Amino acid sequence: AVVSTQSTGVGDSGIDWVEVPSCGIFCFSNSELTCYPYDDRQEQCLQFGEKLDVTVVISSETLRSPISALNTNPDVSKSLDWESQSDDFIKLLFKSVQKRDACCSYPLRIDKDRISDYISRHCYCVSEVTCTVHQDWIPSNARVAVLFSGGIDCTVLAGLLHRSVPENEPIDLLNVSFGDVENTPDRLSAVASYDDLQRIAPNRIWNLIQVNVSREELSASRDRHITDLLFPHNTVLDDSIGCALWFAARGAGVCQHKPMLSSARLLFSGIGADELMGGYSRHRGAWQNGHGIEGVISEIQKDINRISERNLGRDNRVIGDHMRDSVAPFLDEEFVSFVNSLPIQYKVNFTLPRGQGEKIILRRVAEKLGLRSSSLLPKKAIQFGSKIAKLEGKKEKGGDVCQRLNKKKFRDNPE
Repeated sequence: AVVSTQSTGVGDSGIDWVEVPSCGIFCFSNSELTCYPYDDRQEQCLQFGEKLDVTVVISSETLRSPISALNTNPDVSKSLDWESQSDDFIKLLFKSVQKRDACCSYPLRIDKDRISDYISRHCYCVSEVTCTVHQDWIPSNARVAVLFSGGIDCTVLAGLLHRSVPENEPIDLLNVSFGDVENTPDRLSAVASYDDLQRIAPNRIWNLIQVNVSREELSASRDRHITDLLFPHNTVLDDSIGCALWFAARGAGVCQHKPMLSSARLLFSGIGADELMGGYSRHRGAWQNGHGIEGVISEIQKDINRISERNLGRDNRVIGDHMRDSVAPFLDEEFVSFVNSLPIQYKVNFTLPRGQGEKIILRRVAEKLGLRSSSLLPKKAIQFGSKIAKLEGKKEKGGDVCQRLNKKKFRDNPE
């Protein structure tokens, strides 16, 4: 959800809006905002209130947090029980996957009329030469899909989804690339991890749908549509991630050299794994910059606290635009509580190189599931793995305001 930062002038396009963080329950009445914070998130509620031009009351009545507190003990000298903890990890993550899979009983209806409507609503390319959409798309007939970079997070989800979905049903793997699509890191890793999935589940139909996006289609779709979905987010990083997710979730691409449109109603996302288990470069950076393991734990705590306002609202809007539901098994409350309870050495060991020292327990789990290719892959952010950042041809910092998102020529004058 988003809320205006001003108490008057609702509807004025000049008003700033902000994402509402999931740090408690907010009640708005008579220009006064009351927050009932979770017992460990009062400070975050106060910081949010400072952004608003309304009276914010932080209630003394706190709510019990739905997740367990992060284990902040920096002691790494204790012996570890990898076998038992890995088994519990798999059990709880599979329970999370299975619970979400059960929410979807049938795929989207895909027929010629729907495809025509879909093209008119979601395809903004102005040239037939570079357009990646087809009137003769084949429906995938899958009811679930995975946003699939080929990395360890999404590949583990796909492996566990195989255990939940009946074997006679297909599962879509949606992989997006920009520009030179065949040589992007995400395309290469997706093919390798796809081979792993076929090896452990040879009787399953895995639809690896390769979503290929040209510069022209990216620009037209962003200007006419995606920018509004990303709002109020406006950074270079939001632009790259939001556009990549929008095209991936559209599910229109090539599978086995044939045009295919995903019919999946439910899209599984690996978001949350990096935040919970130290997968980002800033986690390694905290350790390398002299802050030690305490600095790493502090960064993980920050990422857990701010994931709702930094990522989840934005991602849900761009994915939901295609009439699909996004689910994040790594953010299941029971699973998050389990991972939070683990000592830090189950998550990171930055004396090991990239691709080994992050998300260590997840890498062990991938090996247990037979997903060897993904278990050895280092983290590759979607903006670099899909090469959307390179397509822009500019040197930009992720936190900079993205000027491309400030172009309003299509929104203000769609003709």
